[in-house]
Amino acid sequence: MVSIPKILHLFSNHRWTGPAEPALTLIKHLRNLGWQIDFACSVKGVPENKYNKVYDTSVQWKIPTHTNLYLSKHRSIIKDTLDTFRLSQILQRENYKIIHCHLNNDHKLAKRIKSPSQFLIRSNYYGEGLPSELKRLITETDYILEPSLIAQKNDTQQFNISTERCPIVPLAIDLNRFNPNRPLPELKLSIPQESITLGIAARLQTHRKYQLLFSALHALIQEGWNLNLIIVGRGTKQEEVAFKPVRELELENHVIFTGYLNNDDYVAMLNAFDIAVYLVPGTDGTCRTVREYMAMGKPVIATNTGILPELIQDGKEGLIVNDTVEDLYHAIRSLCEHPDYRKELGDNAHQKALKNFSPENQAKTVSEIYEECIKK
Repeated sequence: MVSIPKILHLFSNHRWTGPAEPALTLIKHLRNLGWQIDFACSVKGVPENKYNKVYDTSVQWKIPTHTNLYLSKHRSIIKDTLDTFRLSQILQRENYKIIHCHLNNDHKLAKRIKSPSQFLIRSNYYGEGLPSELKRLITETDYILEPSLIAQKNDTQQFNISTERCPIVPLAIDLNRFNPNRPLPELKLSIPQESITLGIAARLQTHRKYQLLFSALHALIQEGWNLNLIIVGRGTKQEEVAFKPVRELELENHVIFTGYLNNDDYVAMLNAFDIAVYLVPGTDGTCRTVREYMAMGKPVIATNTGILPELIQDGKEGLIVNDTVEDLYHAIRSLCEHPDYRKELGDNAHQKALKNFSPENQAKTVSEIYEECIKK
């Protein structure tokens, strides 16, 4: 019987950041395929009053997890030195064949301690390619798993590496969770049934260009359109970014701020959207929220920025516009005027999500890359 080589996934954070759920989802489905995978994340040094959702989720999903590592998000001489020593011991004891990294600091640590016989893989969550300062690290990595064509193009050119070493592996989402046809919590929203509901799920930050959306909404309401906007998210500058502009445009009766939502409350809120909007990628350059919109069968209006035109084919799953009030206004109005077209785009988005964002398919793709490593 051929033994299955062991694999270690590293995640240098304890926060439930953009890459956290995709990383653990991938591990879960790779283990379902039979791979022996262990996990390591920030555990040591995390204050007791800080909720470590990354570690708790790994335990809940029964993923074997090392607990004696700091794995800080940012460089720390003392913590990184201790982690280097402990990781070296772990690698010697467990004899991992592949080290699969997800974030910058764990990637740096892995590169420092890996042996020539071990393979180093990095999942890239930067939608348009990895930062240039990682050049030395990237060139010594066996595979970079790219989330998009634009990321693959930029990384192959910037780091002078082949496309074979930068395979495209679209990020997956939980299609069972983001399923518009399953029972979801009832929402208590004061929105008239005849109203058309716009929705956006994004942090309330200055660079997310909320002012464009508010201005377009104001113009449409002034024309007599019965529109409401749901904003799912929060931010340290939410007064400046959202609350104040809404008051100044007298949109208080047309904008609902839900704050941060999770679990099925979040899914149910997405399901309340008639039209989903996404203006600018945030810290998650792979725009996982857009994939969630699509899985829920929502037509998406997005700007011609970053990975967005790859996720949304203009006129097929949604509308791609320039980041101007005028373009956003016309896109929203077009979908308001044509409900059948709106439904067609939403149906197309749902089908694309089922085809392209399946965790099972993602795991199979990564599994094939592991098999290539083992053959070498």
